Amino acid sequence: MNIGENVQKNECSCNTENGKKMMEMLETERKRIVSELHDTSLQNIAHLVHMIELASLYIDKDPARAKMELNSVSKGLHNVIEDIRSTIFNLRPMTFDDLGLKASFERLLDFLNADKDYIMDVEIDDVSCETDDYFCITLYRVVQECLLNIKKHSQATRVLFHCKKTEQKYEILIQDNGKGFTMEEAEDKANSHFGLALIHEGVNLLNGTIHVSSAIGRGTTIDIKIPLDLHSAVKKNS
Repeated sequence: MNIGENVQKNECSCNTENGKKMMEMLETERKRIVSELHDTSLQNIAHLVHMIELASLYIDKDPARAKMELNSVSKGLHNVIEDIRSTIFNLRPMTFDDLGLKASFERLLDFLNADKDYIMDVEIDDVSCETDDYFCITLYRVVQECLLNIKKHSQATRVLFHCKKTEQKYEILIQDNGKGFTMEEAEDKANSHFGLALIHEGVNLLNGTIHVSSAIGRGTTIDIKIPLDLHSAVKKNS
């Protein structure tokens, strides 16, 4: 077997291993989505059913009370619809398939700031999916997890997202001015919703580096660097 065949064999082995790890990441994400649907949407729907049943008891004896209950049900249903839309969006955005990575990042940021809660500082170079699907999906999931953490946990008012492309790598900087956290808190299993393990695993799959810094009351900064030449990285690690 010549050197070229050895390199090709090593690349295939690494790609297979990365594929397995990617599937493990996706399975972890699916489990989390199922948990979120059970803990939020399904429980909210069950509560709304009870409210409708209560309104039906009032409808003849106290129409005003019945109307008040039904108004609450209507608002609750709108919230459930938004939760389900968010879950569907998180599974895989249409723009990822149709328009590429940059448009998907832009849509993520639009989703993050749909209620205009944040002052945004956004710079995105013309990043693309020229490498392979694993690369693009994994990079997207890493960024998505970072932004969802901001939306769910940070209580921030300012968010910075810069994605730069050089000849050698992607450089992604994400900052917020939110409440922050201690690394001990984030690594605690009871606070696994921070998703740092998923973020680190995704960056590792891409042979990248990540630095997370945060402090209570001082926000969070995530600095990610991903090499563009994955084949060179594979050969180096073989």
